Amino acid sequence: MYTQGFADYSDYQISGANLTATKARLLLMACLLRFGSLPPATDPDNPTDAELAAIREALARYQAVFDTH
Repeated sequence: MYTQGFADYSDYQISGANLTATKARLLLMACLLRFGSLPPATDPDNPTDAELAAIREALARYQAVFDTH
């Protein structure tokens, strides 16, 4: 994997490259409005494989927006 900005790239977090905090917050708000919140796990301490896959899929949509700005 590669590093972007302050967050290392991961399936479970959004990396913001060289975005300012203000722009990253605005993009996150736009993603929340467009795609909705991330899917919650029934048991956050022990998510199922299906729940993890749903989270990765949702974060990939968010990351695609962050990568284009």
